[in-house]
Amino acid sequence: MAPSATDTAPTPPPNPPDSCRPRYRSFRSRIAFSYYVDALWFGSLGYGAVFWKTQGVQWALFTAFASATFLVLYGSYLALKRAHRIELRSSQTILIGGQPVKLPVESVVRFIALGISLAIAIGTGAVVMADWLTLALYWHAPHATGSVMDPIFGKPLNFYLFTLPAWQLFAGWLMTLAVITCAVAVFFIVITRGARALAGHRDNYIPLPLRGLSITFAFLLLTVAMRVYLGRFQQLLDDHTIFAGVTYTDAHVWIPGMLAVCAGLVLGAVIAAANGARVGRVRWLVAAILPATACYLVISGIRMVRQQLYCQTE
Repeated sequence: MAPSATDTAPTPPPNPPDSCRPRYRSFRSRIAFSYYVDALWFGSLGYGAVFWKTQGVQWALFTAFASATFLVLYGSYLALKRAHRIELRSSQTILIGGQPVKLPVESVVRFIALGISLAIAIGTGAVVMADWLTLALYWHAPHATGSVMDPIFGKPLNFYLFTLPAWQLFAGWLMTLAVITCAVAVFFIVITRGARALAGHRDNYIPLPLRGLSITFAFLLLTVAMRVYLGRFQQLLDDHTIFAGVTYTDAHVWIPGMLAVCAGLVLGAVIAAANGARVGRVRWLVAAILPATACYLVISGIRMVRQQLYCQTE
């Protein structure tokens, strides 16, 4: 009996178990080769020291911001876990069919928090590393000379070229940290309610531990106040239909009004921090955003009325 075609056909070779490892090695080799070519090119022009100085500044910024981000995020997790340690400890054991079952909730959450904090820290360091020139220009900016001042804020030209971009970068970094820490605080509130439900605590009159959320929310309001304050200077660069810069309404209503909004945000941060210093209540967290919201609505209304009056006179 002659063998069939299926019996004589060669079997395909099995897939290599580590198919991703050659790609990783190739990617790493390309990065190292690109650095080597850049070093040779700068060295041929006589600027080898400039290349290595640039690399040193970039990696120093990466290390500083990545380390600070990791310490803030993971430190916030540890602080919030300590504030909720009673609920987390009780959530490790639940009853299924009358039998206690122990769940490794704390170890799993700690491992996830460690990985997320490390990933966000590396991403943040990479972003700041890409914007290293902004911080380098701020650090080595020349002193303001002459009498070139803007008529609205009285700031020199160097402020808008070197100082303002660095402050905006720093404020954006703080805003990222504030939003993430607030999200972590909300996560602990959610698992606290779930832990009480699993433990059989159905009493809705037991207040939730809002200290961590109050402190992180106060930090968030302060960072928003910083962004609003810096956003006032951005009005000089806005484009309009006829011209670019600050309009009459912006100069006399909107820009002074944003200072009132900043003051409202700072007041809200004080209210939120005071709420965290005692038995926290949700109503005080809601009250923390009311001053800034009221100021913003009043300023927006006045701005709209002024613009309508201007259009009617034209």
